[in-house]
Amino acid sequence: MLIILLLCCMIVGLVAFSANKNLHVAPTAAGSIVMALGIFIQGVWQHMSGQGPHSLMTRLLVIGTALIWLYLLVSYIASIRRSSFYRDHLADPVQRFAIGTWVAGTSTLLINLFASFGVYWVQETIHIIAVLNAGLWLFLLYFMCLGWYQILLQKQYDRIHGVLLLSAVSTQSIVLLFHQVFSNGYVAFWLNQSMIALGLLFYLISASLILYRYSRRPERLIADWTDTNCILYGALAITGAVVQATHAWSDTAILILWWITLLILIALECTEGLRAIRRIRQKGWRHGIGIYNTAQWTRLFTLGMFYFFTMRTEQLYTEHTGSAVALGIHRWILSGGAWIISILLIIELVLWIQAMIVRRSNRIEADNQHSSMVE
Repeated sequence: MLIILLLCCMIVGLVAFSANKNLHVAPTAAGSIVMALGIFIQGVWQHMSGQGPHSLMTRLLVIGTALIWLYLLVSYIASIRRSSFYRDHLADPVQRFAIGTWVAGTSTLLINLFASFGVYWVQETIHIIAVLNAGLWLFLLYFMCLGWYQILLQKQYDRIHGVLLLSAVSTQSIVLLFHQVFSNGYVAFWLNQSMIALGLLFYLISASLILYRYSRRPERLIADWTDTNCILYGALAITGAVVQATHAWSDTAILILWWITLLILIALECTEGLRAIRRIRQKGWRHGIGIYNTAQWTRLFTLGMFYFFTMRTEQLYTEHTGSAVALGIHRWILSGGAWIISILLIIELVLWIQAMIVRRSNRIEADNQHSSMVE
């Protein structure tokens, strides 16, 4: 009863705060911020710092991520109150897939909260929100299927990009969430297997559409490449983490998937490197790669997810791999990869804060101009 009362109070507070007319409505893909921070805490942070989930610093990072999640939730509630929710987040058949960041971001946050806070009422609240998150995924499932249909019907092939793969990421995140926060045996093994297979089906559909888009005009590959295409390996990485956690696949199959994911990562990041060089030549360093874009958080999530997958396979490599070269690659990723992801995260946070300051300054300037015109 107390838990329900607390949830009701929280909902009333969020709805009341969302009434602020000056509240900025966050982009649909802003949930990727929570995704990136959540997987960073689970993977790089704990492995690099040695801080466990119950340490003070880890709890502070989790609370900070939860505050960002609450802000985004208020923003989306404000969109509903302004009757612009469909226009803002669902009208575009391609961009509506970005709602998958809400599902996956909530999943990573709840897993972190469950691991860091063992208080009964907190964990029971997490159980309730986890079920609500599964409901959100079902809501998304309908619009994803509708989105694929509209893309094919309207032949919007030139607008296809990696955002479609969030269908697979969100599906696998639900499997991982329920496995982590509910007791063993709560979710039947066959249901886990079915959800994993469904996520792989979504991956194959989305990846096929992406490959078809770029195969139509291969000469435009670098020019038309988008940040979200990195989900091609991020979706496989979360699938690997899920099948390892749930023991859905054999150890050999998991290691094969890890190598496939690594090869796709190398190919895509090389393509991204060529794209970055092209942008720097055209626009310079500042405007070429130094401009904030919400989609950049997706790359941090995918890299962090691959790192997390690599962590989860560390014991498998020790037991099943006799190659010194393979072990060396694996260990280098765990050591060097942590620094790379940490540096990229710091850069992204700086760009994000800078963008928020600029947006706030522009808003204040616009309000002052409006006030002077009224006077």
